Amino acid sequence: MTMHDVPTRRSFIRTAGAALSAPLAAAAPTPAGAAEQADPLAARLAVLEDMHAIRALNQAFARHVNEGEDEAIAGLFAATDDARIDPGIRGLAADRFGEHDVIDIAADRQTATGLMHCTAQIEAVIGPSCPLVEMAREQGGGVVRRTEQGVFEHLYVRHGGIWKIRRSTYRPT
Repeated sequence: MTMHDVPTRRSFIRTAGAALSAPLAAAAPTPAGAAEQADPLAARLAVLEDMHAIRALNQAFARHVNEGEDEAIAGLFAATDDARIDPGIRGLAADRFGEHDVIDIAADRQTATGLMHCTAQIEAVIGPSCPLVEMAREQGGGVVRRTEQGVFEHLYVRHGGIWKIRRSTYRPT
């Protein structure tokens, strides 16, 4: 047996390296992916513009909730049937001007998810109905008001080139 016939570590590494590099070569960027890599600054700028548009959408959402404008809130949603928020929420204040908000934009830039940290002003109707509660309601009362820290979990979708809210869920923290 000659030295060339005996398997060595070098031949194993050469064979294993070739076997492992084949899937990596197959996953190499396609010409469409090469166009994105050719101008990474333009791609980054587009994502930053999307994030800015979503933050503006969140601010408009909070403003319309604070003013009680249900029709304007519905206009921020992709489908008006999904434009539901907890009816007890009467006001929103962004915590620390949204510095803890998280926005994650999908690679195709057609959908995104976001967490909007806020302080919510909540009203709950006093029940059951009795003459004292009825008198309080006549005078603009009859509710218990409180504030709580919470998070809106939003799912966004690009609808006609504009970011809209697809689904909004509030949960206290």
